[in-house]
Amino acid sequence: MTNYVSYFLGPQVLGWLAAVLVIAGGLTWLLRRRLGRPGRQALFFLFLMSLGLVVVVTLLREPWLAACPDCLAEWGLAKVLAGRVSTEVWLNVVLFVPLALFATLLWRAPWRTAGAALLLSLVIEVVQPLVGVGANDLMDVVANTSGALIGAGAGAVVLLIADGLRRRDIGPGRVARVVLSIGLGLAVLVGAPTWAASTRQAAAVEKLEHLFAGTNLADYEANSEGAWNDKLYVVYDELGAPTMTTRNTDGVARTRYTWNIYFAVRCVFAEWTSVGFAAVPRSGADCTAPLDAVA
Repeated sequence: MTNYVSYFLGPQVLGWLAAVLVIAGGLTWLLRRRLGRPGRQALFFLFLMSLGLVVVVTLLREPWLAACPDCLAEWGLAKVLAGRVSTEVWLNVVLFVPLALFATLLWRAPWRTAGAALLLSLVIEVVQPLVGVGANDLMDVVANTSGALIGAGAGAVVLLIADGLRRRDIGPGRVARVVLSIGLGLAVLVGAPTWAASTRQAAAVEKLEHLFAGTNLADYEANSEGAWNDKLYVVYDELGAPTMTTRNTDGVARTRYTWNIYFAVRCVFAEWTSVGFAAVPRSGADCTAPLDAVA
């Protein structure tokens, strides 16, 4: 994380941010009468600062290099499907939260704000390879849009509470729309990764039972090299390259496949004992604890 912070706080980025500060302040002052009350002026200033931060971090953080038009054909869908969340992904989520929040509070249009943020992210990802300041990445679009949805949703809740405190007629329909939107967002956020991880887990159980049915620990020890390793890696290759660990202790040979797809963790234990073979689906701590500590 320290490397990312030092990277984005370099002299070039700080210089551009100073310019954004001046531009945002100047535009806010020029439009102060049209904006009206000081609260709207402050929101407009914060919106411009957030927008400027997005542009600086994504397009101006380093000198432009050689263009790569061919890169526009490569969007890295496999990276999204793999479900890995890195520090860079989290930064892309966080980057769009304040932008969508201030835009929603300013214009009171959360869905249009989220849609505009999606378009902005797409434009950035197209421009980056054309000016040589990065590569287009579908994961960035997903992360940016997720951040925009979080910011817009938070803004909608703030507006709802503020209107209620001012005793404005907010109506049950508006409350229901906000609650439904948040509920659907959480359902997708949690449900989609859970479904993906559980689907791969079930497929692995079926595949392993097909490959190793009727075998036992003696068979494993006699065939643990060569052909059996190839069979184990078939499951690895066909089901999204999960984390794979193997251990042979205490009369039990185990290979664990773990799918960590965003917020969902599922795993399957391929276990050989003197009695026979079993493919056991598990979740939670069993999927992340050291393999020799799992009973």
